[in-house]
Amino acid sequence: MTLGRVINQEGATVSVEVASNFGEFAVSLGDFEIATGWQLKPQGLCIDDVCVPVREKNRLTDTTSIDLVEFARVTKQNIVFDRQKQVAALGERADLRGESMSSLAAPDFRLPDIHGRQVLFSDFNRRKRLLLAWSSW
Repeated sequence: MTLGRVINQEGATVSVEVASNFGEFAVSLGDFEIATGWQLKPQGLCIDDVCVPVREKNRLTDTTSIDLVEFARVTKQNIVFDRQKQVAALGERADLRGESMSSLAAPDFRLPDIHGRQVLFSDFNRRKRLLLAWSSW
């Protein structure tokens, strides 16, 4: 095993042991729980009161490590990883993304206004807002 890093869905970076003999980006079971908050239990992958059944357990784990790419697929999380630099980043859980999409509430974020002052999206609460975004690509 080699040393790597996982950036979890909260944005925290956790050092992990990366297995080179299993999966696309596998980490030890102990590091997996610390990095993600999820546990592998007989009923499936569990966090808090949410459990996701795992049908093909041999694709997820070799009993000593868990493949984060398969974990992300099972839990419907986005993942990006760089095998060469031994870094993986996980996106928000599907159930949380679904909740925010159904509420139609925009997340609070901070951006500079036209005068360069930092403002929060919530600073304009109870007022109509128009947010323009563009990209050069």
